[in-house]
Order: sequence, then C-alpha cells, then structure tokens
Amino acid sequence: MTNFLVRLFVPHGDDVKNPAVRQRYGILAGATGMACNVFLFLMKFIIGTITASVSITADAFNNLSDGLSSLVSVIGFRMAGKEADEEHPFGHGRTEYVAGLVVAFLILMVGVEFLQTSIDKILHPTETGFSWVLMGILAVSLLVKLWMGAFNRRLGRRIDSPVLIAAMKDSLNDVAVTSLVIVGMIAGQYIDLPVDGYVGVLLALFIVWSGISAAKDTLDPLLGEAADPDIAEKLRALVMQAPSVVGVHDLVIHNYGAGKMLASMHAEVPGNGDIFTMHEEIDLAERRVFKETGVTLVIHMDPILIGDPKTDHIHEAATHVLHSIDEELQLHDLRVVDGKNRINVVFDMVVPFRYKKEELPALRQRVQQGLQKVDPRYQAVIQIDRPM
Repeated sequence: MTNFLVRLFVPHGDDVKNPAVRQRYGILAGATGMACNVFLFLMKFIIGTITASVSITADAFNNLSDGLSSLVSVIGFRMAGKEADEEHPFGHGRTEYVAGLVVAFLILMVGVEFLQTSIDKILHPTETGFSWVLMGILAVSLLVKLWMGAFNRRLGRRIDSPVLIAAMKDSLNDVAVTSLVIVGMIAGQYIDLPVDGYVGVLLALFIVWSGISAAKDTLDPLLGEAADPDIAEKLRALVMQAPSVVGVHDLVIHNYGAGKMLASMHAEVPGNGDIFTMHEEIDLAERRVFKETGVTLVIHMDPILIGDPKTDHIHEAATHVLHSIDEELQLHDLRVVDGKNRINVVFDMVVPFRYKKEELPALRQRVQQGLQKVDPRYQAVIQIDRPM
C-alpha cells in the first residue's frame, strides 16, 4: 500500500534530496494521516455516544487532535517549500513550528476538558454499554494505527524527517491508548467500579502529556535548541578535510525549518599560509558541506602561529592546566604577547554549561594559578566560550 501511494502521488520519489519531492512526501503523509484520523474520530465518537463511554469519546478526540497535527504537517511542508522573499530571506520553514504550537494548545484544552468529564463520571457513575461488535470496531482502529505507524516510519526514514518519525511514535502511542480503552470496557463488565471514568482520567492525562510534549517539540527549535551532535560532528569532519585547516571551533547552527539550516564556524589556518590558496580551500569546504548535508555554512578563518616552539610549549602547558581542572575544558585561538617581565597568554576557553555564571571568576583564577606554577610571568587573558 505504501509503495502504491508513493508511486501515485510522489513522482520521482527516489530523488529524496529534491525539496519539491520531499514536500510531496510530507503532504502525502499528512493527508493520509488526516483521512485516517478523521475516520477513526467519527467511528469512535459514534461508538462513545451510543455506549455513553467517556473513555471511547476521549480516545475519539485524541484521534481528532492527531488529525489536526496531520493538517499542520501538510501546512508546514507546503509553507516550507515557499521561496524566500524580502520579508523572509531565510524562507518560511518555521511556520511549521508556530502552527504546531497552536495545535499543542488545542490538545491541552481537549485533555483538560476530558479530565473534568472523566472525574465527573467517577463521582456520578452511569452504566456503559458493551458488545463484542464494539470491541471488533476498536480492534479495526488498532490495525489502522499500526499501519499508520509503519507508513510514517517508512516515509520518515526515506526523507529523514523528524516530523514523520514523531508521527510514527504518536501512532504507536495511540495503539496503547485504544488497547487501554478495550481493557477498560472489558474490565467494567466484571468489576463493580466506574472503570470507564478511571480509564478516561488516564487517557485525559495522556492527552495533556501529549500536548505538553508537542509544545516542547515546537518551542525548542523556536527558542534555539542545541545542534544535533551527529550533524555538528559531520560538519566538523567535512571542514577538516581542507588541507590547510588545523582545527575548528565556535560552530553555530540555526534551524529555519525542516531541511533549512544555516551555520557558521571558525577554522584555524596557518598564519603564514597563502591567503588565496586557503580561501579557495574554505570555499570548497563550504560547497562540500552543502552538497553532503544541505547545510549552508559560512566559515571564518582564524590565523594561528604554527611551528613556534615557545607558543607550542605554552599551548601544551595551558591544555594540561585546563584538563587538570576538568577534562571537558578546552581552549582555542591561543596567542602569546611576549614581554620582559610579563607574558600574556591570550585564548578562548570553552566551558560546559553546568558551570554557572557566578562560578566563572573562580575558574579563571584557578587557570591563572595553574599557569603561574609553570612560569610566574604567565598572565592568562581568557575569553569564555560555551559549547555549540
């Protein structure tokens, strides 16, 4: 079925790096999700109304919220495909996150409403209808959600889309939710307790948790989350292939929507190298990164002194001091300003975020003391950097 839908709606489906093809995959996945979830919502809402089951009705609205999420996915993929313009020079990809935030609040509202309804069902229980025909219909719902999970997983991996992978996880969560509804309805026939109300509370809490999770997933990229370590490492490795580059640091990656990332990086190059040759190598590195990752990278060249025994000795001593304090401390851009009675050792120190702002002066002092044990003339001039 998946291959049939791809052949029908995604021409040139093998060209997954093509933005237009990627957009069609996203729209196909979103439209399929909308159709399936609206079907499940209508089916469960009718069943919940007939049986007066608050848990089935809650599960129905959970499917409706999933349908809204699929709609947002379609809008997101369509907006992400719009060309950049004067007002939005980096494109429209972040529209997906904004729309996702709206849906997250809708999910939260649904969850809170059904939490109140379920508690009322516990306090004022009413009889819930039951039949094996209804169980069979809910079983069909399980099969639909299992297929949707496999469908989103396959498309998500094909185009490397975190949105579709998240949709796959959501479908599997829905399988667990509907299973809980089935267990609750069966148990309610043998236990003299308002099981339906208790199951409804669990489902309402699950919906609230899903809303909070969805809000976090959309807020993180809007606020500026840390770069994916795998992507960061791949960018570093690709730039280090340039013959003149001896080190890289200060990598910053900005996410402007799925498949739209801009990055900047400092690359250390020999201070006595040929500037035109090194500039050409940097240009080639930027193009290589875009070709292999799709990330638009801008590289700033930092000239450093290489092969000077004194500078190399001080660099080794400073590295030893930092690692004696904390193995995670790093330095870059070291330079030495020599004087008769004072030698300024100037460098950037990369400090993990677990060090609070108020702890930094004491950390600087420890580094200063460590360097002066090597040579009393050393004066540390430290710029604090954070890991990117």
